[in-house]
Amino acid sequence: MRLENIVAQDIAVRALKTSILRGQVAHAHLFCGPTGCGKASTALAFASALNCTDPGPDGDACGICMSCIRIDSGTDPDVGVISPDGNQTKMEQMQDMIRDLNYAPLSGKYRIFIIEQADTLNAASENSILKILEEPPPYAALILLSANPNSLLATIRSRCRMVRFRRARTDEVGDALCAKFTLPKEEAAAITACSTGLIGKAFTMATGADALEDRRLALAWLNDFLNSPSVAAVRTAGDMVEKCTPKKKNDPDERTRVRRLTDMLENMLSWYADLLSLLVRGDGAVVANVDQIDALRTHAPRFSTARLSDCVKTIMNTRRYLEGNATPQLALECMLLSLRPDQG
Repeated sequence: MRLENIVAQDIAVRALKTSILRGQVAHAHLFCGPTGCGKASTALAFASALNCTDPGPDGDACGICMSCIRIDSGTDPDVGVISPDGNQTKMEQMQDMIRDLNYAPLSGKYRIFIIEQADTLNAASENSILKILEEPPPYAALILLSANPNSLLATIRSRCRMVRFRRARTDEVGDALCAKFTLPKEEAAAITACSTGLIGKAFTMATGADALEDRRLALAWLNDFLNSPSVAAVRTAGDMVEKCTPKKKNDPDERTRVRRLTDMLENMLSWYADLLSLLVRGDGAVVANVDQIDALRTHAPRFSTARLSDCVKTIMNTRRYLEGNATPQLALECMLLSLRPDQG
């Protein structure tokens, strides 16, 4: 992976390349932006550029040296990626990272650690890395990825160089899909619209049948619920939880269920945003769920703008609750009961 291959993040990429060329690489970076915008891919590409043995004149990695190949394959001893253990990134994981940073890199210039979801650092984890952020060894390069940087301690944010990531434009997502995949025109258009500017989400929908199926189910359940009595909230919430629960019993990766549920909520959120757009702009509205336009036009008159605004806030809050380890069944039941229209 090279920085030049990163889609729609020209400002971030340019800043990272400039820091390499000027020899002003920070010991810690905080990559901020919505989930799926390309932070993880950029972090790996930046790691390749930092440890590349034959970098280009623009500071980018060559992509073909042994260091670049090892980083691409996830086998480089100088680059570590730390994922949450369950729903949290725990102090023990940070202590292991700090211990490893006591040793100089084996082959590259930097010893690099990428903390995939810095939002999941608990209080003990955050406090444990303050010292290494304040007095890092000269070869250390930490990259924290966060969709919600305000959830981190101010002392952590102040010790990192912040790099902001944005959502891609519709044409950028469409071009990236066409360059990487061969998709029917209608499917590509639907994925582009539903990705809401998130390249990672678009690629996941294009490659994974589960993502498209989860979207179809989420919107089908929502349509069915809006045409049913309020008591259907219990059944609908149960269906969602059951669908997203890993098939293997005692699966330790609770994140699988949480991720799929939050992805379904993203689909519902875009659906309600489309309802609001239709209600405000009428037939001139641009909607994300173009394949759902008939259902959207049917339901839009049943809501007021105030009610739809509340629905959007409710879904966003529920997503945050699920990420914060709330009980899925209860959280979803409460959410669905708040998504009812003004008119029956």
